[in-house]
Amino acid sequence: MKVSKALEAWVNILGSENVLTSEVEVTAREKATFATTQKIIGVIKPSNRQEVQASVKIANQYKISVYPISCGKNWGLGSRVPVQSNSIIIDLSRMNQIIDYSEKLAYVTVEPGVTFRQLYEYLQQQNSNLLVSEIGGSPEASLIGNALERGDGAGPCGDRSANSCALEVVLPTGEFIQTGFRHFAQAKTASIYKWGVGPYLDGLFSQSNLGIVTQMTLFLAPKPKYFQTFFCTINQLEYLENLLDKIQNLISHGVINENCFCFWNCYKFLAIQGRYPWKIMKGKTPFSLKELKGVEPWLGRGELYSANYDLGLAKQKIIEKSLAGLVDQLEFKEHDKPGKEPSFTPPNDDNIKSTYWRKKNKVPAQRDPDRDNCGVIWLCLILPFEGKDIITALKITEAIFKHYQFEPNIALNCQTSRHINLFAAIMYDREVLGEDERAMECHDETLRALTEAGYIPYRLGIQSMDALPPFQDDSGQLIKTLKKGLDPNDILAPGRYDFRREWN
Repeated sequence: MKVSKALEAWVNILGSENVLTSEVEVTAREKATFATTQKIIGVIKPSNRQEVQASVKIANQYKISVYPISCGKNWGLGSRVPVQSNSIIIDLSRMNQIIDYSEKLAYVTVEPGVTFRQLYEYLQQQNSNLLVSEIGGSPEASLIGNALERGDGAGPCGDRSANSCALEVVLPTGEFIQTGFRHFAQAKTASIYKWGVGPYLDGLFSQSNLGIVTQMTLFLAPKPKYFQTFFCTINQLEYLENLLDKIQNLISHGVINENCFCFWNCYKFLAIQGRYPWKIMKGKTPFSLKELKGVEPWLGRGELYSANYDLGLAKQKIIEKSLAGLVDQLEFKEHDKPGKEPSFTPPNDDNIKSTYWRKKNKVPAQRDPDRDNCGVIWLCLILPFEGKDIITALKITEAIFKHYQFEPNIALNCQTSRHINLFAAIMYDREVLGEDERAMECHDETLRALTEAGYIPYRLGIQSMDALPPFQDDSGQLIKTLKKGLDPNDILAPGRYDFRREWN
């Protein structure tokens, strides 16, 4: 009875076309790239902050859980599926306005439905000289959603969470706040200074269930006057440790910028290029390049952003000297000629090809891993930028993946000179009987082994919210106090990054 009354109330404020309860709409959003059992009640689609506030107040009135999503492209980590059953999804994709933009101060203020592609096209229309750092996922993904999940991208300002400010947030009880200097109507610095004055609140709403972010300002970077990419390869994992330490030194001294160098292993590279080599393998899995060719190469890719040609050439010479004898191949590529502004390609979904790695059908032009039963489970970890630590984590990951007969699809992103991001993906075909279970066992064992070794994930799938080691302090009680105070009816995304196991 309370559900039907709540749905009626939502229809009254949003219109029937924005309250979805049909089986088709519901079941599509209960599906992810791995097995899930959560059931949802329906979907509501507000178009502005005021409608979000009204919707949340109705949820409180009838004590129905709501689960906000931006554009729902969280593939490999849960897609659009809530952590717990019996929720209403609040789909924010209709809120797709670019609110503010400054070319000189290099920022843009957006709503949750604004995608990477939309912002790129907007900047093109403005003849802007500003860049959006690349995303490894879909160009139709939400900028805000990616930033709140602490997603990152290649290029300057690639750590989106660190390069954001001035949040507008609807609290679980329906009030709204604005963070930083946006507290003040007359503030001229709201969009350019992250910290504001007084307690810093932004972090409360990243990877949390304490509010619904309806606006965010993101910092952008200017295009360089001279742009180069460079590529290196090594043929064995054993040679990677020294190379990693050398790259760390180059980043710490500013030769290579933060977020501008990554390593892919051969399976990551092959998955991006196309489908599994079924013919070569005669229909068998897993594929081992080492057994086939005797090597399992790693490929490094760096980007150099320089103020002029001479500076770019100087960086190139330093890198060539530093990496001499450490790599099997090193190649530099300049993009356009000196004196001409370099061009940058628009966002694309080439990376989504990898989710079809073990599918036997042709990769469709319109890619949707949820719809097409692609199996994808991500592990996302932070490692010290120490060669020996990175090799230890890689060996743990590779051994477990191979034990479960999955190719170890691994990328390393050099986010700063202090830490590195490890991304490992289990890629499989959900239509093959037993693969869902085997893939999740592989994920869980890898996660346990890495955390026991001291390498903690910085981003979790919906299935892993209680999978971390016990806290050694009272943080669980603090999170409980915040949640109880801000969300007394526990209606906003219960179980999402709130570590309830620590509440006792």
